[in-house]
Amino acid sequence: METSGKKVINEIDTKTRIFNVAARLISQKGYHAVSMRQISEQSGVSKPTIYYYFNSKEGLFRQLFDSAIAYSDAQLNEIMKREISVKQKLVELIKARFQQTLTYPDFAKFFLHLFIFIEESPLSEQFHSEAIVRREILVRLIQEGIDKKEFGLSVKTPVAVEIIIGTLIHFIAQQLVNPRRILSDQLAEEIIEVLFKGLNE
Repeated sequence: METSGKKVINEIDTKTRIFNVAARLISQKGYHAVSMRQISEQSGVSKPTIYYYFNSKEGLFRQLFDSAIAYSDAQLNEIMKREISVKQKLVELIKARFQQTLTYPDFAKFFLHLFIFIEESPLSEQFHSEAIVRREILVRLIQEGIDKKEFGLSVKTPVAVEIIIGTLIHFIAQQLVNPRRILSDQLAEEIIEVLFKGLNE
């Protein structure tokens, strides 16, 4: 008879396997083209077990999304609490996103799909709401840097935010299709250095 601890571990392992397959499939095919049968076949988990854990395809994708967001939020909150400069917080945020991509590439593909492709799904509204929240965090962080005189008064905050987001997406997308490692802590530092020094130095 399994102990309760082993049951919990087995449940986490099973859900993680389902999540990885679901994330990969939706990034390849889109939400509507993915079936529970495909997820079952590719994860090696029976359909009744998947329905037991998630009730429905929508329930599965919502839990997948919520789990990834919770993980990201925990990292974000930890970085924001550090007693470091605003510039260094931006570097650490980029490092964290790079590490997430390297550690969980299927999840990175999943979110890249949601960001780039316009597809109506149960996740659409929630994803765009989360994207707005994260943009606002970057806006406030850069404004804090201006207020503390870390950045110049001429910084165009909305443009700086879009440059950071666009640069992140570019390098993450490059990494996801390239077997060679591209993402690194050094690259994260160089991105922020170039952004805030400008091209004249």
